Amino acid sequence: MDSPAAPPSPAPQDAMQLFGSFHLGEFELALPIGALQEVVPFPAAITRVPLAPPHLLGLFNLRGMLIPLADLGRFMGLAEAADRSDARIAVVASGEARLGVLFDRTGEMLRLPAGQVVPFRHGSESLGLIESAFHLGERILQVLSADALTRLPGLPQVLNPDLAEQARQRRLAQGRRRQAVSFRAGGRHMALPMAAIHEIIRLPALEHSVLADDRCLGRVHLRGRPVPVIDFARFLGLASDATETAADDGGDLRRVLVLRQDESYLGLRVDEVDSIVGYLDAQVLPMPPIEGQTGLVAGCISRQDSDQDDLALVDAPALHADPFLAHLATGHRDLYLVAADEAAAAQAGQRRLRETWVTFRLDRLMGLRIEQLCEVIDYDPSLMRPPGAPAFVRGVLNLRQKLITVIDLRTLYGMEAAADPAACRILIVDHACAKYGLVADSVQSILGIDRAEKLRVPALVSHHLHPELQRDLHEVAELPEHGTVLLLDATPLLQRIAGTADAQGEPVRVHTAT
Repeated sequence: MDSPAAPPSPAPQDAMQLFGSFHLGEFELALPIGALQEVVPFPAAITRVPLAPPHLLGLFNLRGMLIPLADLGRFMGLAEAADRSDARIAVVASGEARLGVLFDRTGEMLRLPAGQVVPFRHGSESLGLIESAFHLGERILQVLSADALTRLPGLPQVLNPDLAEQARQRRLAQGRRRQAVSFRAGGRHMALPMAAIHEIIRLPALEHSVLADDRCLGRVHLRGRPVPVIDFARFLGLASDATETAADDGGDLRRVLVLRQDESYLGLRVDEVDSIVGYLDAQVLPMPPIEGQTGLVAGCISRQDSDQDDLALVDAPALHADPFLAHLATGHRDLYLVAADEAAAAQAGQRRLRETWVTFRLDRLMGLRIEQLCEVIDYDPSLMRPPGAPAFVRGVLNLRQKLITVIDLRTLYGMEAAADPAACRILIVDHACAKYGLVADSVQSILGIDRAEKLRVPALVSHHLHPELQRDLHEVAELPEHGTVLLLDATPLLQRIAGTADAQGEPVRVHTAT
């Protein structure tokens, strides 16, 4: 049964959370930066573990520590990637446990208001692999739980106290261990200290700037703040091997490293973000300046021991102090900063009254509370339909060794069959320790809906709805950009499907369409 754990204390409205995103098959996943020790390339040598589950690739050596390596895609039933040249290992820390998690490639570093991150609650028997989610435009990113990752079945717990103490003594002798984000610009391998980076975003379509030139490409707005975007390779006097226009697909590897000093922002466009690198002060070697840019390079991170390219460590304070970059940062702040404190306060007050809904299509645009949704998966045409099942039962789905009854909402609500069933999606919802799948034509987005925007369905309108839809549809919302959204309550629907009793203690029966 679900454990109704006490909700966490609400975070302050201005609290921010930092995440690193990764790509795994069709999924875009995220991890809290605090749980990421570092990100490394796929190791050259892996020691296999006898009788290990398929998702445990083995153990690899990370500076004298043995780290289990988990193939999360294999655990999730995804197809194995043929090419691992871009694969990255996220070294996840949870307490004393360490785990390497295999991803197809890295994504972005995102700084979000705490109120934008929607936490999930799981039953006591659930692994709880996804702890929360957030949306960025049309993208939905699911946040992995570091604790759940280290508790994947069959993983060895490498917790040797002697080795841990030896590693601690080595760190004390060598100096403080730091983190940097490595990237490539103009054919050079470089890095910026993690603490200097506000966030990392995909290269968007840039807006025109009156301060633009061959080095300043334009500007973006980051939550109301203007950010000038500089071609970092050209700024350093290197050949820029990136085109000006952002690609429409998700294969564009270019990123914008956003730096912040007080209320001034800078965006550095780079060709590719590689990984998160751990390094010691002793590894930073003196380095001559690049192409006359005196003082912008603090040194070189030597990685000879790992057989990887050395990294030119960029000096972030020197970037902010550079006259050209300082002029761009202050100029864009003075020219384009339009967000007033009063408007921000009003928006913060509105967010406290907003609910989060996942919208999907079923002839019309409908919504489901995100708290009622576990996950969204592709439609599986190989569903097994039990003999004698009601017409609205599409079949039974095997999802990670658990059988889930899949409900055809179109049949249940008396609608015509979907034109293209293969394009449908299945919304996995949870009720009374059991999971059910609801078939929808497509999933649209995540919306914040103000309670004041919700309207009760008039009795005259409700009277013309299908009897089953009448039971589950009580409210609608009128949104300027989306039109009318029918707000579906999954609780009475799942109570009827499960055959549970209503408030009078009598079984609730489902009316099938004639």
